[in-house]
Order: sequence, then C-alpha cells, then structure tokens
Amino acid sequence: MSTAEAEYVATCEATMEGRGIANMLDEALKMIEVNTKLTMGVDNNSAIALAKAPTYNSKTRHIELRWHYVREQIKKDHLQIYKVDGTNNPADMFTKPLAKRNLVRYCQLIGMTSEPAAKCSGASVGGGVLRTSAD
Repeated sequence: MSTAEAEYVATCEATMEGRGIANMLDEALKMIEVNTKLTMGVDNNSAIALAKAPTYNSKTRHIELRWHYVREQIKKDHLQIYKVDGTNNPADMFTKPLAKRNLVRYCQLIGMTSEPAAKCSGASVGGGVLRTSAD
C-alpha cells in the first residue's frame, strides 16, 4: 500500500468516526441546530486528490469501495478537507515520536494544557476522583 493510499484510508476512517459522533449529536440535540459538517486536515496531497477525484481510474481501481466513503461525504457537502503542512500537523503527536518542544506545541494547537487537573480553578482530588466545586 502506498503512502497516499494509507493516508486516504486513514482519512476515511476518521471521516467515519466523525460522522458517527455527528450523528449522535444530531440525535441527542434534536431541538438545537448543530452544524455537523466535518472539517479535516490532511497532510498528503495525493490522498486529498484521491478524496476529491469524482471518478475512478486505473490507479484507484484496486482501492476497496468502502474507502471511497470519504468521496461520498465530500460530494454531499458533509465533509471539507484541507491541506495541513506536514511539519505542523497535530495528529503527529499520536503517531510519531516527537521532541518535547514539538509535543508541547502540538498540545497547545489542540487546546491541551500542561496544568494538572488538581490545579484547575475550583477543583480538588479526593480518593482518586477529580471533583469540582459544583460536585
């Protein structure tokens, strides 16, 4: 499997997970309008081209049809994919060994904090369970 195919399959897997979560939100929050259009960053140009290609050709015919779910979602306007710079992709913190500075930077990009939960305002740890002042 080529890198482009692997990235394409990963994009499809993430799309299926995202669509599942969006469907649950739609069901749970029927009274509230929820924007369930997914937006996904992909760092491989070939995978983006495969996802956006409206047709099948000799280079894509061996890819299992189930992986073309991502194409269907783009066509239905349920998914937008965009190019992420390969050196600035927060998903790398889950898939690659990183220097500490890169890990910290990626954590900041997705809103993770290095503050321990116990230091958060109004929180305390008791019996191994995090409790907030609202508990």
